[in-house]
Amino acid sequence: MTELRPMRLGELIDRSASFWRAHWKPLFQLAVGFQLAQFTLLKVNELLTRRFFPAMRGDVAELAKDNPTEALAQLTGGLGLLVVVALGTLFVSQVGGVATTHFVYPKLLGREGPGLGESVRFSLAKLWPTLGAFALSIAWSAVVGAALLVPGAGLAAGGAVLLLRDAKVPGAVLLVLGLLAALVGFIVLVLWFLIRFLLTAQVVALEGVGARQVFRRTDALSSGRVEPGPLGLVKARLTVLVTVIGALLVVVGLVATLPSLVLGIAYGASFQPGHTINDVVPQALLVPVELVQVVLGSLFAPLYVVFQVAFYLDMRVRREGLDLELKLAP
Repeated sequence: MTELRPMRLGELIDRSASFWRAHWKPLFQLAVGFQLAQFTLLKVNELLTRRFFPAMRGDVAELAKDNPTEALAQLTGGLGLLVVVALGTLFVSQVGGVATTHFVYPKLLGREGPGLGESVRFSLAKLWPTLGAFALSIAWSAVVGAALLVPGAGLAAGGAVLLLRDAKVPGAVLLVLGLLAALVGFIVLVLWFLIRFLLTAQVVALEGVGARQVFRRTDALSSGRVEPGPLGLVKARLTVLVTVIGALLVVVGLVATLPSLVLGIAYGASFQPGHTINDVVPQALLVPVELVQVVLGSLFAPLYVVFQVAFYLDMRVRREGLDLELKLAP
C-alpha cells in the first residue's frame, strides 16, 4: 500500500500530476465518452436554438420593437433551454467524476483497481444518489446566488431606470457599480460552488451514503482548519489549489480553441449577433475541429478529478486517521 500522510499544497499538486502522467491513457479512455456526451448536449442546444428560438442567434432588440410578445417568448424559451443544457452538461461531469474516482482511488492507495468498463457501470449504478446530491447542490447554489447577485442586479436596474428618466450621471454611476457588484458576486459564486461541492463525486463513489448525507459530508470535508496559519483553513487551501489546477486547464482549453478561432477569422466571424463562429463557419468544417477540442479536453480533464481524489484522501488522513484505518484493516 502507498504510504499515506498529510501533504503540503505542492505535494498535492505534484502527486496528482504524477499519477495523471502515469495513467493518462486509461484516464483519457474513461473521460472521452463523458466529454462526447457533453459535446452532444451543446450541439443539440445549438440546433434547437437555431430551429425554435432564432432570435437568440440574431438581434432580440430588433424583434422586440416589432413583436415584443414573440421576442419575450423566444428569449424565455432560449434561456430556459440554455439552463437545462448547462445543468445537463454539469451533471454528466458529475457522473464522469464518480466513474473516474472509482477507477483512481484504489490505484492512489497502491492497490489493484477496477477496469474502465466496471468504473462506468459503477457510475451508472450510482445515478440516483448522484442526481439527488446534484439537485441539492444546485438548489443551495440558487439560494446563495440570489444573495450574491440580487444586490448588484438591483443597483444596475436602478441605474437603468434613472438613465431612462434622463438622470444620466447618477444613472450611469449606479449602472456601472451594479454591473461590477454583479460580476464580483458571480465570481464569488463560482468559486464558492467549486469549493463547497468539490468532493461530491468522491463522497458518492466512496462512502455509499444518500444524497442528504453527501450534501452534509462535502460541507464537513471542505470546512474548518487542518493546521496553523492562513493556509491551514481548508477553504483557503482549496482556493489556492482550485486556482492553480483550474488555471492550467483554462490554458489548455484556450489552446484547444485556437483551430476554431482560426476558422472563425477565415470566415469573418465576429461577436455580433448572427455572425458568430457557429453562424458563419460550415458545420462540416466546424464539427471536426470541435471534436479535436473534445479529445484534448478528454486528455487533460481527468487531472482535476485526480486532484479531487488526492485532496479527499488528504482530508480523511488528517481528520479521520484513514492511514491508520487502512493499515489495521485485515
